[in-house]
Amino acid sequence: MKYGQDYYEGGKSNYGLLGGYNGPVLRFCRLWVYRKAMSILKKHKPSGRLLDMGCAYGFWAGFSGSRGFDPSGCDISCFAVGRARERFPDIDFHEKDIEGGLGFSNSEFDVVTAFDVLEHCRYLDYVLSETRRVLKSDGVLLVSVPDTDFFSREKDRDDSHVWYMNLDGWEGVFRRNGFRVLGSWVFPSLLKRARPRWTVRFILLGQD
Repeated sequence: MKYGQDYYEGGKSNYGLLGGYNGPVLRFCRLWVYRKAMSILKKHKPSGRLLDMGCAYGFWAGFSGSRGFDPSGCDISCFAVGRARERFPDIDFHEKDIEGGLGFSNSEFDVVTAFDVLEHCRYLDYVLSETRRVLKSDGVLLVSVPDTDFFSREKDRDDSHVWYMNLDGWEGVFRRNGFRVLGSWVFPSLLKRARPRWTVRFILLGQD
């Protein structure tokens, strides 16, 4: 299984050196990153239905649910979805390959999030067209993506990544798929010049 237990917890995974996807290092970093993501969202959408694409163990869905959103999640990994359902039984999680379609109704969500997901998608234009379809016309898409200004292919341990672009490249992809960039943030901004590989690039998008 491509995204099975070894992907999240195996010694050769991107998370292996950090004690696994739910290891103490990532638990600390995740809270820090999620607070930043929520501060971005709250300025544009303080509440509403939220879909987390690539939800993994459901941590962001749980976090957003405790802060005024009505979350759902989907992930290609049956292993990860199982973990999410165990941890957050009151949230709907779906096993879906988003490159085969999301399966939700048109204009169903106020917010879609995709953290460290789009770089895995070979059919990126289709995924973004599906995202637009399930978003309300005034909805927003918040993504985090690897930025080659501080994340190079040579340093990447995840062979499931397909796309390597800087901010200009990502913005071009979003524009050709009908999104406009509302803002972009490097987090933590204090480390922007140092460019550590784990720096997060958030991009917030609305629809044209």
